[in-house]
Amino acid sequence: MKDFSPVALNSAAVGFPARIGVITRVDGGVFRFAEADEAIVVDGQTYSVVSGLQISAVKHTSNGEVPSCSILAVHADGAFFDTDVLDAGLFDAATVQLYVVDRMNLTRKGLLFTGAISNVSYSASNQVVFDVKGAVTSARVLMTQKRSPMCRTDLFSTLCGVDKTAYDVATTVDEITNAFSFTVNGALTQVDGWFNQGVLVTASGIALEIANWSQSSQTITTYLPCNRLLSNGDNITLYPGCDKTLTGTNGCVKFSNQLNFQGEPHFLGTAAASQQV
Repeated sequence: MKDFSPVALNSAAVGFPARIGVITRVDGGVFRFAEADEAIVVDGQTYSVVSGLQISAVKHTSNGEVPSCSILAVHADGAFFDTDVLDAGLFDAATVQLYVVDRMNLTRKGLLFTGAISNVSYSASNQVVFDVKGAVTSARVLMTQKRSPMCRTDLFSTLCGVDKTAYDVATTVDEITNAFSFTVNGALTQVDGWFNQGVLVTASGIALEIANWSQSSQTITTYLPCNRLLSNGDNITLYPGCDKTLTGTNGCVKFSNQLNFQGEPHFLGTAAASQQV
């Protein structure tokens, strides 16, 4: 592996370097920040000071390994990195550009790194870490196709072919019972487990994966905490889940979609290659 340190902006020495960056979320939100003790204005754009900001582990490689870097900062309600926004997942897959500027001559600006946020981790101690990977992570086509006894496509995708509008269920939040569970209004008749592995979507577009549905108590349980994102009376839309099996009652049979099954149900997995006949 060969690593390259940042090069000079041009042949002249950099007098007082600083790193600035831009995060552009998938919803269009733009966040400009400076790793400095005061805001920096470059090309008419203000790069703000962010509490606890630290850019580290910037790595460029020439051997096929994915370039990467890490951005550490502080999150809090109403802060530059708002805790509620992190909860909603709005920084997932956001694009990142890092630049080096000379604070003694702000017309000198060089690109240091470009990529996308691959993982966001944050703690109750108000620290958030963005793991950023190079542009190769934005590839949209699989390089290889793998065999699997399970279906390899997502429910409601083009290959799946199931029309999600035929299965959406509109309802409202009745009462939030704990950090992960809430009840719904409407006396829904779907059987226990119908929405398991499915998704709920709020009116503002926030999506949460459903871990369990209980028809008798009209209770939805989510994998991630939902109490900060939902309020009593909120309008939501529920979509059922699929366990990606061909014959299971919660798979293709559930949607009468066996003809579009995208797997090899009789393939035994990697052990098949070593079986003796």
